[in-house]
Amino acid sequence: MSNVPPSPRQLIGVGANIVGFVVLGLVLGWFLDDRLDTTPLCILIGLAVGVLGAVVSAVMHIRSFLKD
Repeated sequence: MSNVPPSPRQLIGVGANIVGFVVLGLVLGWFLDDRLDTTPLCILIGLAVGVLGAVVSAVMHIRSFLKD
């Protein structure tokens, strides 16, 4: 096992992944709210799902960094 830290490119990828999950959740929630007229219910649900996805993704990436 070598203790090589993750490269800046890998860390930027993790950050972009986090932003992508949150933005996707918000956009989908906004779209559904617009169609179903349920403002702000779907936006809040989309935000929660996006944040949950971002956390899971970040944990998976960090675990892979720690295994290397």
